Amino acid sequence: MQLMKDRHFRILPLVLLAGVTLLLLQPAQAKVTTAQGVTAARQLLELEDVEPRFCGTALAVAAAEALQGADPLVSRLLASALQRPSQEHELVSPSGHFRVHFDTSGRDAVDDVDEDDNGIPDYVDRTMAIADSSWELQINVLGYRTPPSDGGAGGGDEVDIYIVDLGRRQNYGITYPMTSGATGPSYLEVDNNFTDAIFGNTFICPGFSGTREEDALRVTLAHEFFHVIQFGYYQGSDGSWWQEASATWMEDVAYPDLNDYLQYVCSFLLVPGRAIDSGIPSADFHSYGAAVFAHFLDQRFGRDVIRWIWDEHSSRRSARLDNFDSALRNYSGTVLGVENVSDSGIEAAYSEMGVWSWFVGDRFREGFFAEGDRYPSEFVDSFPVTAKVAVSDSGRLDHMSRVYIRLEPSLLPGGGVIDTELARGRWRRHLLLVSADSVEVRSLGDTGGISLAGWDAWEDVILVISNVDVIGIGYDYEVIVTYDPELVDGPAPGALVLETGVPNPFRPGLHGVTFITFELDRASVQTQLTLFAADGALVRQFNLGSRSARRHSVRWDGTNQDGAFVASGIYYAVLQADGVERRKPLAVIRDR
Repeated sequence: MQLMKDRHFRILPLVLLAGVTLLLLQPAQAKVTTAQGVTAARQLLELEDVEPRFCGTALAVAAAEALQGADPLVSRLLASALQRPSQEHELVSPSGHFRVHFDTSGRDAVDDVDEDDNGIPDYVDRTMAIADSSWELQINVLGYRTPPSDGGAGGGDEVDIYIVDLGRRQNYGITYPMTSGATGPSYLEVDNNFTDAIFGNTFICPGFSGTREEDALRVTLAHEFFHVIQFGYYQGSDGSWWQEASATWMEDVAYPDLNDYLQYVCSFLLVPGRAIDSGIPSADFHSYGAAVFAHFLDQRFGRDVIRWIWDEHSSRRSARLDNFDSALRNYSGTVLGVENVSDSGIEAAYSEMGVWSWFVGDRFREGFFAEGDRYPSEFVDSFPVTAKVAVSDSGRLDHMSRVYIRLEPSLLPGGGVIDTELARGRWRRHLLLVSADSVEVRSLGDTGGISLAGWDAWEDVILVISNVDVIGIGYDYEVIVTYDPELVDGPAPGALVLETGVPNPFRPGLHGVTFITFELDRASVQTQLTLFAADGALVRQFNLGSRSARRHSVRWDGTNQDGAFVASGIYYAVLQADGVERRKPLAVIRDR
């Protein structure tokens, strides 16, 4: 066939699979004709520049499924694209768990550098060592099942790794299922050097470019080997988003210092209104970014819960979100990390992740995502309010998605009433009350109005609305806010007062922080608290912005503007509120 003669069929195998399988997997599930298949293949093989698909596994799974019952010519095209490479050399890794295939000449060749002079290219040595460490972590430490045997298809019962030039094919790695069933054996491919332009040069999320060279080999082997393990539980394409999310999470479990997953996080956190399982790994990066959800489950409930989810997928032969619910509950009536069993499962977990996802980036607070300060934060305009007037806003959410309604009440004395109108389906609401030094999270269920007296005690009030249905789109919601200046929780202070720190003297090694409290008798547009040394040198400055007429506090941990701890001595706290000034001394004692 001329197509095969003109260019080697596997030059862009996953791009080809994209075209053919997208045709095969149309909603009507129409069969692909010979003409359609050949046209799609020819057009895609002629492409010179395509978007990178970092893991080609989802397309390989879809192609294996589409292979069944396809037109004969399309079947041959797909079967050829799924066929194992034929390579010159093969070695079994020291652990005996992997058989590594590689070339020393031609386009897929590895570098022939052999610094330890053992007769094996160093790149192959590193591949075997990293693969063996992946087995040790994922099988022996984390307790996942041993992958299914391929019956010697690659030359032995080991897991086969093929080192090929994937960079020009726009992939880091690919795991190929060998069957179209619910489970089965597989083999994987990784790049032969990870030095091509796509590696470490993607900038999906600003500030994070991904890994290159040996670091890329490390995370890719951790990722692809976890796919091999997954396929021993369940390999259906209905779970492709979770296959990629959890494999991307596994990269960080194996190599937490590399933080490769951070390059995808914005594609998930910055689109909260998109269903958690809506990612198409071959078309966008949402599924990779959904590693955030796996990190949440890990940090909130414990690392074993990820394996339990795969156990549920295995026993149910599907990747439904209901399986997550079962994994988060056990049959004795108790739940990991949750005291109230009735408030557990996927609904509670997803809505709580929505709370955690607010405290990221410049809104980061301790007690939520461990690396949340490195995550991007979605910008949310403050909700406009008018005294004694009900102001509303509305929209639609898909299943397992959320929206944030942000109020800025700091210069609005009084309070507010928040009502919600939620259409059919299941919902969860949380209210976040945020000040400079504290966070309060209130779980509100799905019904009932919310009355907040004295809401100007907080800098931000955020209503988190989560749709927690496991299927469906277009769930309507409406939020109605009425600002009431008379809804107060107490009289305003009678004077501008700055109090001494508590504790004072302050011992940073013993106390951790000291709270410097002040009262404003009137709202202040420009509010600032500054700490000076006894000689007048600036130590630390807190620009507090607008503050309402009430009691406030600032937390100081004993560090200066550069983050270094100050020496023992007498310091002065100076409060400035719209040009009016107060000052108080504060003693610091450093324990040696």
